[in-house]
Amino acid sequence: MVENLCSAPPVGDVSRHARTRGNPASIAEPGGGAKPLRGPYGVSATTRLTAVTGPNAEDGRVVVAWLRRAVLGLERSVDEINTLNVFPVADADTGTNMLVTLRAASRSAEEADRTEGPHAVARATVAGAVAGARGNSGVIVSQIMRGVAAQLGPDGDLTAEGLATGLRNATDLVTTAVAEPIEGTILSVLRAAADGAGAALAGGGDVAACARGAADAAFDALLRTREQLADNAAAGVVDAGGRGLLVLLDALVEVSTGAVTERPRFGRQPAPHVQVHVDDGHGHTHDHGAAGDPPRGPHADYEVMYLLPAATEATASRLRDELQAFGDSVVVVAAADPDPVATWSVHTHTTEPGAAIQAGLRHGKLRSIAVNVLQDAGHAETPLQALLDAPRAIVALVSGDGAAELFAAAGAEVIRCDTGMTHAELLAALHRFEGREVLLMPNGALPTPELLAVAARSRESGVLVTLLPTSSMVQAIAALAVHEPGGHAADDTYSMAEAAAGARCGSVVAVTQDALTILGPCGPGDYLGMVGGEVVVLEEDQYSAGEALAELLLATGGDMVTVLLGEAGDGDFPDRVSAALRPDRPEVEVIVYHGGQTASVMEIGVE
Repeated sequence: MVENLCSAPPVGDVSRHARTRGNPASIAEPGGGAKPLRGPYGVSATTRLTAVTGPNAEDGRVVVAWLRRAVLGLERSVDEINTLNVFPVADADTGTNMLVTLRAASRSAEEADRTEGPHAVARATVAGAVAGARGNSGVIVSQIMRGVAAQLGPDGDLTAEGLATGLRNATDLVTTAVAEPIEGTILSVLRAAADGAGAALAGGGDVAACARGAADAAFDALLRTREQLADNAAAGVVDAGGRGLLVLLDALVEVSTGAVTERPRFGRQPAPHVQVHVDDGHGHTHDHGAAGDPPRGPHADYEVMYLLPAATEATASRLRDELQAFGDSVVVVAAADPDPVATWSVHTHTTEPGAAIQAGLRHGKLRSIAVNVLQDAGHAETPLQALLDAPRAIVALVSGDGAAELFAAAGAEVIRCDTGMTHAELLAALHRFEGREVLLMPNGALPTPELLAVAARSRESGVLVTLLPTSSMVQAIAALAVHEPGGHAADDTYSMAEAAAGARCGSVVAVTQDALTILGPCGPGDYLGMVGGEVVVLEEDQYSAGEALAELLLATGGDMVTVLLGEAGDGDFPDRVSAALRPDRPEVEVIVYHGGQTASVMEIGVE
């Protein structure tokens, strides 16, 4: 497939690249699309929610559109949700965990829709959510998706009855999965959402009405969580997980009706004293002041997560009981109904991470074991902690108007270096990010020793600079495609660095004077293919040079070629290179962006 910005994605749209890389939500979606029928997604306001049109036409499935909207909503709300996070541990990561989980589900659903068809979307959605679940809230979200996805029709459609039933089943799944269900949490909000959808269905409502009924009921229940749980009352917050669930439901309303629901931004509103009634699970309630705590298990210092494959429901139930002996926040969930076995996602908070892992090993082989230190976000911050918690900036050194628009639209802060750049100029340009963490994509603008000096000087002045190994703008495009704004800095840096390193790159430059290269003499009118500063191609026209360079970069494998055309690049090149590669490499996809850089005729990257 060849994409030319003149006829396909507009300048600044790298969403297709992000989808190909497997991270559909990292970059803003393309604009444009067909004129809406009833809403921006062309959804029929009847009893069935089916395919979508407009920007998501290529996805063609409601779950893919819903997940994408939900991810975008969580990206906007992640800081708000993290601030609300006080229970069970005030570690300010509920929003991040839900976002990471939904991104995993979205990637899996979109890949299944593209490669297998709509019948595979439901299974892939749940599998992606369970495998990618992070934290207590992420595991619970995976079961919400499991309940709803199980009600999808063979063509990926969702009926009003299916939505109401799915939310009810999701409530049952979560209640069973959580060892000690507590009111005033996401469970209370989910139960209310199921009731709201059921009431709308009973009144003859269509799927849009059921979605609206679920979201409105969830909002009312969310407000009540401030009084239902002592931790929430003490901090003056609504439940963080419930707020995240409301984002999911509002996204479904948007997909089904075209209407965007405006919600207030929730924050902390501490009260001097609040009487909170906590249900002990046996029909009795106990009063707690704002400073009081509901019943808790052992003090938890670690979060332990792992996957237990090929286990029965009875095995999972025994493991759940065993983990309660030395931990709390115990959640054990499956990716599908056991038949008779399934893969189970296990989560607990504990002071004995080794014992939690050993408990799982007694029941089978474990996968994806993760142990994280839990830290109360309410603790006083050191200056370094404050710096690490500041909004992270992705900064790219860019040349060319088109490239600048492309990177800016993808969420990067752009520093122009069209005529070159000195280390002093870069140091001055980074001053505006004082008090923030910066992931810097240098893109070959400065040599490594100068970059290291700039990073060291910047840290001294309050800008925490981390250098990403991007030697070209096409490598930066690959890195940006996997960027997770709400993710942990270390994880994000590793993923972006890995993506950049996995993109082999080169450039085509026009010869301006007579010279002697390792491939022979050249002069004005000739074109050189360069890799790592070495001449590897010498041709008489840019088409031949570009094709030869692409072939050379593909020699060791790859299925995607990214081309960033410079100011002197010919717009016919995409068609020519695609035609040249197709006979021997039909699986290769060519993606072309107009960068407008003057230093090269084109940059080429292969992944």
